[in-house]
Amino acid sequence: MDVVTTNIRLDQESYRHLKLLAVEKRKSLAQLIREAVQQVYGTRRHSKRVANWRNDPFLGVIGICATGIRDGSVHHDRDIYGVKA
Repeated sequence: MDVVTTNIRLDQESYRHLKLLAVEKRKSLAQLIREAVQQVYGTRRHSKRVANWRNDPFLGVIGICATGIRDGSVHHDRDIYGVKA
């Protein structure tokens, strides 16, 4: 496992609680924190959020019509509302 060293700041009460929990579970504090982060946030490649985004049916609307407009992001009022800039 490739690891990156980082530094976090905890209030004393949280630190004591996590340290006792780590001792109870016979794990290091670092391992306890890594597991908590993994459980809450997952990893980018395994994240449900990323997987759900890739399967979002709304993405099917991208590119369904060809208007030939190439400057729509700059002149969107003109293209949407007919307002001349």
